[in-house]
Amino acid sequence: MKVHSVPYDPSPAEIGRSWEQRRDDLIVVSVWLLMLSYALVSNILILIGIVRSSTMRTATSYWFIISLAICDIVMTVISLVHLVPATAFHSAYVKFHSARNVLMIFFYDLFWYTAVLQLGLMACNRFVSIVYPMEYKWLFSKKKSVLIILFGYICGFLVSLPTLFPCCHTLWNSDYYITVYEPMDTWYKYVDMSVNSLSLVLMIMSYAVIIYKVRESGKAMAKYQLTIRTRLLFQQQAQAMNGSESCSRSCSVRPPRSQVSKKEMRLFIQFFVVSLVFLLTWTTWQWLPHMSESKWAYFVMTSLFFINNSVNPTVYLLFNTQLRRELHYLLCRQSTVMNLDHRRKNTQNNRDLVTNNNEPTTTQNGQGFAAVLEPSGPANPSSQSHSSDSADYSWERFQKRFLIKSGQVTLPNPVDISEV
Repeated sequence: MKVHSVPYDPSPAEIGRSWEQRRDDLIVVSVWLLMLSYALVSNILILIGIVRSSTMRTATSYWFIISLAICDIVMTVISLVHLVPATAFHSAYVKFHSARNVLMIFFYDLFWYTAVLQLGLMACNRFVSIVYPMEYKWLFSKKKSVLIILFGYICGFLVSLPTLFPCCHTLWNSDYYITVYEPMDTWYKYVDMSVNSLSLVLMIMSYAVIIYKVRESGKAMAKYQLTIRTRLLFQQQAQAMNGSESCSRSCSVRPPRSQVSKKEMRLFIQFFVVSLVFLLTWTTWQWLPHMSESKWAYFVMTSLFFINNSVNPTVYLLFNTQLRRELHYLLCRQSTVMNLDHRRKNTQNNRDLVTNNNEPTTTQNGQGFAAVLEPSGPANPSSQSHSSDSADYSWERFQKRFLIKSGQVTLPNPVDISEV
């Protein structure tokens, strides 16, 4: 989020800002507050939804999503506590060359570069999962996944470390709504470009191979289905010629082993869309400053970075069914409690009704109708209590699935009743 062609002009902050400038600041701050608030809430919900699910929090693929969400949350918080107030109050809040401005942008860059590297690592994760599924558990075991994620944070720290030195400062320019290099001709801009380009190359190459793999997998499945239909047609013709209703030997064709599962495809779509948004954001940052030096062009550039922080959780919510169910249960718990309590009462009523129907019917003279028809031998207890046992079994299954205590319902393992 840096440009190198905008000089710092302290005159507006020293002399005073006009009404038009204050109006522009108000528009910018209002738009950014809405965008950043949505990004913060959505990323927090993503973290809560993944942590609540035993299936997702134990899958190493989701660990990269957690790491990326943490980076987005930190960048969003820094924007809310530093960039937005600095845009609203300018030098009254923070000076351009102040140590706070240097330090805050340093932390922003640290998590930005970490997020960029995480996107590249996520592309590699999907590449191995789809192209080399047999080696996935070995390459991305729990221990190795933790080390890979930590490696991304270490690299992000090392890449952003030069910004603490005077030769490579990156500072927030509230007059142009953008972060700038200080000095403008610093060598650090080439480091910035190299890290972003490296991650982009990883994403492009990985997703290109994945798309080719998915296409070949689709062709293999189409060929498999055509073979099945052809053999079934030959089988029907043979049955018609022999005059028999069934064939003594059934044909079986194994599906191709290289098929991509629906779960892997969903994760691929999520990571692909997130990486595509980053590609659009970074390429816009590259060519837009050469087309216009207007502060509104820089406002669009900075807004794209904020959009990038909010797109990640939005994509996960749109394409991940399991995550949506977790968040639906979290946000609509009261409604879920009422529905489950209603089901519990209905089950209890049905059990009582079945029990009452199995009781002996009494005649007017006080003798039981069942006693009159009772055979000489002992009664079969299993036949008399079959319905009540089935009702008890149904109730036990219901209790195992949901734990209701004092009107509050909890799921022992909510993920076990949903699919990814």
